Amino acid sequence: MTEIIIIRHGETEWNQTGRFQGQSDVPLSAQGRAQAAALGRNLVAEHVDAVYASDLSRAMETAAPLADRYGLDVIPDPLLRELHFGRWEGRFFNEINEETPDMMKMFYRNPEEVNIPESEPFADFQRRVSRRVREIAAAHRHERVVLVSHGAAIRILFADILSMPVRAIWHVSQLNTAVNRIRFEDDGFAIVTLMNDTSHLRAEAQP
Repeated sequence: MTEIIIIRHGETEWNQTGRFQGQSDVPLSAQGRAQAAALGRNLVAEHVDAVYASDLSRAMETAAPLADRYGLDVIPDPLLRELHFGRWEGRFFNEINEETPDMMKMFYRNPEEVNIPESEPFADFQRRVSRRVREIAAAHRHERVVLVSHGAAIRILFADILSMPVRAIWHVSQLNTAVNRIRFEDDGFAIVTLMNDTSHLRAEAQP
């Protein structure tokens, strides 16, 4: 079997202040860098064969301590990027909600139907992410691979693997540096074995 460990990036200032990041290149905050360092120290994995990351800086920065631990280079991959939010990128959630509350409600309850100007359609987004993850799994058969990606990207992947409707993705929590594990059998059948684990952060607080 092949194991894919897919991890959300660490915290950014835009996470703290409630802004749509999408494909805007926002770096980690000081807290995010501390989370990435804790992830690098405490991820439970005897070995890792490859480390990929979205080419956006918050993902690459999160992946770096892990890659250093295993003596690997981070492979940047633009297909692991977050959803492109179009004209919403860089704007505050509450600002969009005040201007267009019905659109914001639809975004969370039926995202496939929302028409955000200049954004990436959710169907295209799901094809992009799920296809690339399956390609990476096929290229690394019988290996363990770390992917560092983004909150919505991981949720949309789970929707594909678990045959969930896209409207259900916001019911899945993905905290900053959350660790998720997926087992791919030789025939491509995928099984989610862990979701939204942040025990690597709690380990730092133990005496």
